[in-house]
Amino acid sequence: MKYYDVVIVGAGPGGLNCAEKLSSSKLKVLLLEKNITIGPKICGGGITNHAIEYLKLPKDIQGNKFREIRVYNNSKSATMKKKDDFIYTVDREILGQWQLKKLNKENVEIRTDAKVSKITKNYLIVNNDEKIKFKYLVGADGVASIVRKYLKLRTGFGITIQYILPTNKYKKFELHYDSKLFNAWFAWIVPHKNHVSIGCGGHPKILPAKKLNNNFNIWLKKNEIDVSKGEYKAWPIGYNYQGYRFDNIFLVGEAAGLTSPLTGEGIYPALISGEEVAKIIQNEKYVSRIMDKIITTNKLHMRIMNILIKSGPLRKLEFQLFIWAIKSKLFDKLLIDFLL
Repeated sequence: MKYYDVVIVGAGPGGLNCAEKLSSSKLKVLLLEKNITIGPKICGGGITNHAIEYLKLPKDIQGNKFREIRVYNNSKSATMKKKDDFIYTVDREILGQWQLKKLNKENVEIRTDAKVSKITKNYLIVNNDEKIKFKYLVGADGVASIVRKYLKLRTGFGITIQYILPTNKYKKFELHYDSKLFNAWFAWIVPHKNHVSIGCGGHPKILPAKKLNNNFNIWLKKNEIDVSKGEYKAWPIGYNYQGYRFDNIFLVGEAAGLTSPLTGEGIYPALISGEEVAKIIQNEKYVSRIMDKIITTNKLHMRIMNILIKSGPLRKLEFQLFIWAIKSKLFDKLLIDFLL
């Protein structure tokens, strides 16, 4: 049976960042990715300036840049804006491959096409036949995390759908709130360099997939958006944070439920939690203050989401107050910093 000090399950932004921070240590690390290629993931493709600055992401990897987000509530609208760019687009495969190249691979072994089929407290089984022992296990394996399932933690998730259209027609980053169609969530238009992502999200208990699809089609028709030449994609988003350390087992990013239920932003929390878990593994006495901040923000976003869900007919008014707050110079920057 092979032994590793740390086994990381999942090579997304959080898992790769955790591996990178451990690559300068003397620990023997194994990074497992169930897919053949590291990087690709279905998502809207937005990334915040916090993540860009944290990664020091080269300009040739950055996609489109925006210093404005146009926010709609039916016929009313307002623009969130800053002097500098604060929201970007990124190709997830390119991002993943760039992170991979940053790894010092002397003490980090990377395996793709490696699916974890069983987990115990001290070992796991890969591809149904190979047993691997570990001291620490890090679950960075996303919304369907097998590590989270082993820990018997409830998983809360939203559903998102989108069309990828090969067009440069759209130039603005847009969020469209419509209480009747999307409840507490929204539709988006995110222009990339060679295509646009047009999608929406919802909670399956409130907006089942079929209902969400129907409502999305109504919204598309109302906004005269033709998606007949687009590629349809759907995927879940994991939230419901319940902790990130469980003795010798850790969860990071979406596996920990750190994706914002309010905005869907997940890359920055994944990066931070990946690094902080690496620090704890190397120093048991380390106390992460930034994780406290990430968790507090996540819980606050969840509270706001729950309020919006329970508001019923008042939700339309709440969205209108949101539009008013954006128009107010006093609240505009505060809203951007809080949400993104």
